Amino acid sequence: MLNRARAQPKEQQYDPVSGVRVSEKETFLSLPPEAMADSVRHGERLATSLLERARLVLMLGRPRTCVPGLLSYALGYSYTGAAPSGRMVLGALLSLSIGFVANLSNTATDLHEDSRNLPGRMFLLARLGYRELIAVCRVFFVLMTLGAVLLGAHFAVFMGLAVIGLHQYSAPPIRSKGRPLLGLWVFAQAVVFPFLFGWTTEPGDMLGTLLLSVAAKVTGHAAPPAGAALQSYRYLSMWFFLTLWFMAKGTFKNVPDYEGDRAAGVRTSATVWQSRRAAAVASMAATIAAYASLAGLIAMGMEKPRVLLALSWLVPVGWNCTRLLLAEQGETGNTILKADMLISTGFIASLLLLIAPSPASIGMVLAGAVILLVSDALDLDSRRQADVARRP
Repeated sequence: MLNRARAQPKEQQYDPVSGVRVSEKETFLSLPPEAMADSVRHGERLATSLLERARLVLMLGRPRTCVPGLLSYALGYSYTGAAPSGRMVLGALLSLSIGFVANLSNTATDLHEDSRNLPGRMFLLARLGYRELIAVCRVFFVLMTLGAVLLGAHFAVFMGLAVIGLHQYSAPPIRSKGRPLLGLWVFAQAVVFPFLFGWTTEPGDMLGTLLLSVAAKVTGHAAPPAGAALQSYRYLSMWFFLTLWFMAKGTFKNVPDYEGDRAAGVRTSATVWQSRRAAAVASMAATIAAYASLAGLIAMGMEKPRVLLALSWLVPVGWNCTRLLLAEQGETGNTILKADMLISTGFIASLLLLIAPSPASIGMVLAGAVILLVSDALDLDSRRQADVARRP
């Protein structure tokens, strides 16, 4: 069998991963970046089965990167004190969809960058079809909106903002990805919106209590009960921490794409620096500072001292930051990003279990672990070693 495969003409050999003809894949990957982007946007979809197209959607949606959003949702829900319910399950699924659809949308809009940084991803998109990807995104937008409406006005409002934000991260006219600071803030919404979804699933009186508490300090009127006010302030302080934490993660994930983004003329938190190494140093400082800021919540009495145990993740965080600093090629950086996602997921899982140790929290962590394990076992990702630009 092996000898027969070797005897085949090159055009009849098939790639063991993608299942397509080797010559077809090599011809596509040999295109210059601009020609590759143009081919994807205006060319015909490569021949693929319906089942394979479904797999391609999962690969481009990158479910493993959506787990921190799921756990942030569970964390936000825990502050409401509500019992687990069907509403919580629906909210969790909608929270997963934020990161998933953001990845799909970014794939559709980042053709010029990905043709330099991730040509393998471009080949996946060529097989799925550019127009087909746009159609899939629109279907998800409709389903997400309908699901949010079922969970009430608060949820629907935040879902509407989330859909606009994830679309405008890479798409014009705002294209926040090309605005260094705004891009980081919008990127952070991948966990911040799910955190807000956790509250809006069972909104209760937390927002009203917060507003009354602030107003009481200004007007002198009676303040809400101290316990209720503290819960609202705890939620607000955690929202602030999650925003800083994931903005720092945004600086980290931008570094491996430094060369390609700079060549494509994209201004990110990395390309504003004169060298890749300078961008890595800045990201390292921001990342460690963001994680360490969790201690401020404990110092202010917003969380219990045991939450400091989550900072034990600073050890692998520092190790991975050092790897990013020493990395020279995109292939190495890609491996580091994969480790960073595992570290981020472990950190937010620890934070959830330390703040709200409950069967519901454990269930969410286990669900996240299953998503990670299945995604890696089935290779459901579009930022694999094989997808990164080959460098001389």
